Amino acid sequence: MYKTKEINKATLKALQIKNQEEIVELTGSKLNPVQAWEVIKSTSENFSKPDAKAQEADALLYKMLHPEVSKKKAKKNDTEIIRLKEKERARALELLELELLIAA
Repeated sequence: MYKTKEINKATLKALQIKNQEEIVELTGSKLNPVQAWEVIKSTSENFSKPDAKAQEADALLYKMLHPEVSKKKAKKNDTEIIRLKEKERARALELLELELLIAA
């Protein structure tokens, strides 16, 4: 249910946050991964209670800790999109071919 349940604080402290300046500009404070994890933990009652916002924050924090996982998914999604577009073009060509046969 919660992906960051087994993460330790040392790992969170070592996490480098990109675009901290933009985060400060938008929110007024820096993003602290340890503090975010503690909020998730307390909101979910020690990761035992399902909570939509806590699970969403948990997923985002996990994504920050493991960016390689989301890159693999993105590549897979890109490949799927390309395949779908290829099929769409093939269908369009088939329809055009049928229309030309009917018109002839």
